[in-house]
Amino acid sequence: MESKFTLLIQLNSVFLITILSLFLRRSLQLTALKYWAVAWLCQSFALISLRLAFDFDEFGSMLFTYYFLGEYIFGFLLISGCKTLESDFELSAKHEAAIVPFVAIAIALPLLSPEFNELLPIHAIILVGFYVCSFAVLSRLEARTFGWRVMRVSLLLLAIQSIGFFAVSLAGTGFALKSELLIYSPMIAMVLQTALGFGMVIILLEKVLRRAEDANAELEKTKRKLEELVHTDPLTAALTRHAFYGFVREGNSEGPTVAGCVGFFDIDGLKAINDCYGHAAGDSTIRMVVGSIRSFMRAEDLIYRWGGDEFFVIMVSMNDEMAELRMNRLENLLRGVTIDGIDRPIDIKVSWGFTNFDSIDHLEQAIAAADQNMFQRKRQRKERNSLDRIPNSDGERVYELDLNM
Repeated sequence: MESKFTLLIQLNSVFLITILSLFLRRSLQLTALKYWAVAWLCQSFALISLRLAFDFDEFGSMLFTYYFLGEYIFGFLLISGCKTLESDFELSAKHEAAIVPFVAIAIALPLLSPEFNELLPIHAIILVGFYVCSFAVLSRLEARTFGWRVMRVSLLLLAIQSIGFFAVSLAGTGFALKSELLIYSPMIAMVLQTALGFGMVIILLEKVLRRAEDANAELEKTKRKLEELVHTDPLTAALTRHAFYGFVREGNSEGPTVAGCVGFFDIDGLKAINDCYGHAAGDSTIRMVVGSIRSFMRAEDLIYRWGGDEFFVIMVSMNDEMAELRMNRLENLLRGVTIDGIDRPIDIKVSWGFTNFDSIDHLEQAIAAADQNMFQRKRQRKERNSLDRIPNSDGERVYELDLNM
């Protein structure tokens, strides 16, 4: 009677773990959980069969077969679930064929003896093999988490309990505690199996958490890449307008502490280069100019592409006079340069204008003022150099466009 009672307690415990596993399957799409949910279902079926076998002697042989088979499938799926934790393991027909010998053992065992206790030593040793194999598979995992420790300890104790059960089953009738140990063995198994189920749930939740953390890290990485694409001009690697407005918002939130000067730049004659040599040559010209401007900038200075061939730089803690002195060397650097798509060296001319600003709040006004200064410089240069008046054979005046303008 006591053995039937402890068996019922074990069955209730396993049944609760089975229900929990099946409910988790609805939320967690994990291969390990798929195998383990079926494993606990088989364990419940095995214990129900064993309980019925004690009450229906005429069906004892068949029900014992069901019990052994359910236990062996549990052990087989327990190992399979552990393997999925270390790799993308999936059961194939070849793997499933490994259960065939255990099916044969489950059918043959009840035929060896009608006494269930005489079959237990063989059964216990087979269970030890399943527990030890699962323990070994878990030992190869790199993630040594709390759930991993709970599962390994539970498997180790289940293996020890099965070995002890094997030893007690073989002990002679003179062993005083034999009957008591056999009676309370299901209670011990219940505690250890509950701990095993608890460890399974924890290790699966930890796996889901790691996946979520990896997904968040990947999203963060993608977000940074997108922000970089949004904030960086792909042609010149200069910052964009979007990045500039972000800089202004950031500066306003931290307080108006930034001061310096703004320089606005425009490439003269870029349309003529595009018309004569194509847009690829024009793009190369833009990259050449931006690279040259950068050579006169400090690490803390920022360069933005405002649109087309217009750029501006923010030079912190520098006034417009110092900036002008730096940029006066720019056209010397751009004289006689070689551009992809143009078969001869050319001179690239750039107009610019600088204006000081004393706070982040006045930055946009300073950019507009620098743009006006640049435009005036460009207009003065056009008036001096862009048009050469040359008389033709009829004495009329015609105009020749300077490519560098």
